[in-house]
Parts: sequence; structure tokens; C-alpha cells
Amino acid sequence: MRFGAVVLLIVSAALLQGCAAALLPVVAAGAIGKTQVDAAQARTRAAEQQLADLPQAQREAVVTVAPVEETPTPAAEPVVQTAQIPAQPVALADINHPYLPMARYALAQAERRQAGASVRSAVLVEKVSLIEPRAVDCGDKPSAIIIDMDEAPGVELSDGEAIGFGELLQYLRDNGIVIAWVSGRSTGELAEDLALLQGGDFPAMQADDIQLFAWPGLRKQERRWNFAATHCVLAIAGDRKSDFDELFDYLRDPDYAIRLDAWTDRGWFLLPYPAAVAAATHSPKATEVDNTP
Repeated sequence: MRFGAVVLLIVSAALLQGCAAALLPVVAAGAIGKTQVDAAQARTRAAEQQLADLPQAQREAVVTVAPVEETPTPAAEPVVQTAQIPAQPVALADINHPYLPMARYALAQAERRQAGASVRSAVLVEKVSLIEPRAVDCGDKPSAIIIDMDEAPGVELSDGEAIGFGELLQYLRDNGIVIAWVSGRSTGELAEDLALLQGGDFPAMQADDIQLFAWPGLRKQERRWNFAATHCVLAIAGDRKSDFDELFDYLRDPDYAIRLDAWTDRGWFLLPYPAAVAAATHSPKATEVDNTP
């Protein structure tokens, strides 16, 4: 007698041996002898009878497994390597920004330090003398600049001069100059300004910058001194003179501190409020034409 199919039944422990599941042999017609075929048929009929005698719930536990046809594995698609074109840095010539003179000065001072020359810090020593003012020693400390984030009636932003604030500061970072931001306010009070500085495609403030914000019992001037103890502050940007040193808050007429004029535009830069600058700044890259096909 010929059989045209293969029968495979898996029965549960309740069906055949209590706890262990039994697997009925696979019988291939024409590949075995008649005696083996008869024995296989007898076992199949016995299993079917036991299955018919089981309650409905147990009969549903029996699983019929059909032969699995092997699907040929498709050939792997060739991997196409896409050339990564590095972003071209923005040149200083593409930047028109009020902070550009400060950046140029800091870069020039950093180059002098690399050449072995001694440069002057933009942070004055404690208990400074107005007759012979001295700056904190730079030594071999890493180069840095400080940007004050407390707004005061002072220098205003002119129209058409806020291009590339983030790129300008990144140019300083790429040349080994640390950016530090100082404020007498806490992070919570600065939330709106921080959002402006950290937003956009090319943020002015980035994760590796140092934040010298309000700390209980510590004046802003003390935070400048602490920072100058570990960094050579090449330049300070602020919108009033007391952003350079608190002594200007105690002078009856700051213009009479003639000896301190030597730091004006040579370490101290009166510049517009940075958050307002960031809000009005756009990137030079935004005006570039995309010729990608």
C-alpha cells in the first residue's frame, strides 16, 4: 500500500506519557518495509483513538506540525560606501559681528603664547592699585575668554552686524581657547537667555563651555578670580565696565581711572548683551546656495 504524505503528530503528556511529550516517527512511503509501515499505521490509529477519547480542552493541546520548506537565503546586497564630505569651516572673513574684534585679539594673544611670549591677563589682581594696576599672572595656564551674561544699559546691537556668533566662538574653541560665561544670576533665572544661546543649528554656548553662574556667598568678581587662577583670561566681554572688575562699581567717576584705559580693547571689550546678539544672529552658512543634485 502506497502513502502519499508524511504524518507527524506531537501529543502532550496527558495524551501519551503524563508529563513528557512524545513525538511520533516520521514515516516516508516507499522508503521503509511493509512491516514498519503497518506498525506505524497501528501507532497512528491508537494515537487518534486516544485523542478522540480526550476532553475538548486536552484535544486542543495536540499540535500537528507540517514539514517546513526551506526558503533559499537571498544574496546579500552589495554595500555602497557613501563618501563623507567634511563640513567646511566658516572663515573669519565670512563673519560680520560685534564680537569679532575681541575674538581677533584673543587669537593673536594665543598665538603669541604659543610662540613663547608672555601675555597679560584681562583679570586684575585683588586689591588692585589704580596707580599701578597689575593683572593676574598667566603662566602656562590654558587660554580662555569670559563673556558676561548680565544685561545692563550699555552697548546696543546695531543693525546688520550679527552674523556668525556661534561660528565665531567655535573658531576660538578650535584654536584652543576656552569659553567661560559668567553671571550673577542662577541657571533658573538665566533659562530664557540660555535657550537663545544654546539654540539654533550652530549654538553660541556649547557643552564644553564653563558656566560661572550664581553661587551662594560668592560674588561674581570672586568667580572671575577663581577662574583666572586656573586659566589665562585673554579677553572679557561685557556691556559695562564693572563686568571687567567690580571696582568700577565703587569709583565715583570710572573715567578717572586713566591707568585702566590700557585694558580697553586690549583685554576688555564693551560689547552688546550676548543673549540679544544670539537672538539676532544668523549663520553665514544660511546664505549659501545648496548645489547638491
